[in-house]
Amino acid sequence: MTSPKLNLPEKYLSWLEEIGEDAYLEMDDREWALAGPEELLEMIEIDDEEILCVDQARLLVKIIEEVTGESTTEDTEGNVIPFARIAAWLTIGCDEDDLLCVDPADNYSVWVFYPSEGGDVEKIAHSLDELMDDAEQVDKE
Repeated sequence: MTSPKLNLPEKYLSWLEEIGEDAYLEMDDREWALAGPEELLEMIEIDDEEILCVDQARLLVKIIEEVTGESTTEDTEGNVIPFARIAAWLTIGCDEDDLLCVDPADNYSVWVFYPSEGGDVEKIAHSLDELMDDAEQVDKE
């Protein structure tokens, strides 16, 4: 059986390797714990279901749709975002219950996904390159 491959740009994966394990980034007054390449491919459990860490937005969207009956949400600018789009996002980090995700279909734009708030979303960078340039690495002891 072959192991899954991450659908993330090689530049980002190399950058992750450079900053090391247990990396935290500060952006927009939030500290995000980034998942390393190996951690992204680990299985996690959410509501008695297992899924790859990188794919957890898909499972959380499914749960939100089942609970609310909704098929869309809005971003912070009032744009309607279909849950089907969010289901394709890749989770790269977290801050508490909020997920830091990228949208491969939109130049790997970087989004915050708030599953505990009904699936609201907020775009915080237009690309992973912008995230890597603008975010500040912080040490957590």
